[in-house]
Amino acid sequence: MNTQLDLATVLLLHKSSFLVGAFCFLYARWQSPRDEGLGILASGFFFLALASTLAGYGEQKLLPAYLWTLSSFTLGIGGYALFWIGVRRLSAGRRRKTDWLALSIPIAGAAIGLATHFHVVNYIRASVFNATAFVFLAASALAVISDRSREPLPVRALFAAAMAVGANLCLAVVIGLVKPGIIPITTTYAFFLSIICHFAIALFALVLVKERAEAELRCSADTDALTGACNRRWFLAQLPRSNWHGDCLVVMDLDFFKRINDRHGHQAGDQALIAFVDLIRKNLRKGDCFARLGGEEFGLYLPQTSEAQALAIAERLRRAVEELVVISNDQCIALSVSMGLAFAGGDEGTWEDLFNRADAALYEAKRSGRNRVTSFSSAAASGSKPMERSLSRTG
Repeated sequence: MNTQLDLATVLLLHKSSFLVGAFCFLYARWQSPRDEGLGILASGFFFLALASTLAGYGEQKLLPAYLWTLSSFTLGIGGYALFWIGVRRLSAGRRRKTDWLALSIPIAGAAIGLATHFHVVNYIRASVFNATAFVFLAASALAVISDRSREPLPVRALFAAAMAVGANLCLAVVIGLVKPGIIPITTTYAFFLSIICHFAIALFALVLVKERAEAELRCSADTDALTGACNRRWFLAQLPRSNWHGDCLVVMDLDFFKRINDRHGHQAGDQALIAFVDLIRKNLRKGDCFARLGGEEFGLYLPQTSEAQALAIAERLRRAVEELVVISNDQCIALSVSMGLAFAGGDEGTWEDLFNRADAALYEAKRSGRNRVTSFSSAAASGSKPMERSLSRTG
């Protein structure tokens, strides 16, 4: 019994892999309307499925050679061009009108075929087709990897690897056609391996969409909707569970914020909060954690920072806020901030204790006239008592 698959059977499986991938892309596009690249990927796979169908009919002598050779070649190259456009749009998440110029390649190929009839020579047609497919697949893999720094999703490496394997299979076919015997791979076997690549590409594209959605949900859960700053939930998660001796905690509170809302309106108050957050974030060191704890209260965690260093950082931030002017409805709004600082010197107990110390220092800063930085050590020397705080409170 001959267990080897003939070329027509492999072409049928080849076409089926494109169709399954196209329907998966369409379903994912329906579930995630913002990812327009999925629709373009589906179109590319449909083009490739149609090209494979025509090639299969041609191999079975059901279509004249002059018809199926040029049409399958043009549709196949167009499918890979659409695939590249779709991957670029899916990976980068933004539109590039110039990407559509890639469709000029299959149009040019069709025009050259009509003029020279190169497509009727099987090894020339197959060589040009697979060389072009190699370029588009390799470029798609490069695009996915290049966007990793902007969106570091784990599946990007696997997605790019699947396309790179597909590109290398196309390259192997070209080398085998130009220099027979160099690479021990037949066209049938290359098609069979590419079927696996097509399924892998479709799978990893869907996983990319899933990981992106999950990352957006995590970001939404950890981000303050108004200011774009991280929220209390994120901030508390950043605090180390142990070995935080030598760290500093700063609690900030905008002075007389209620007056801003009363005099200028809540929209002006929102603008003031946004401007304050932007200013603080621009002046932080790498590794510092800043978040909106609720209302006009903010927290700043300074890892491995001495009390003297933390006081210098807080004072620099306080001066920057004092110099900040917010313009709202042609009116200037001046801001100032009071800060309480607590240093983890080894006897602070829990994070809640350290928060209470920072709160006590903040209370002393406000009692002493606001627009100043006070450490717990100086507040304790003045007799201020720590206030009770619950780290899980929401306001």
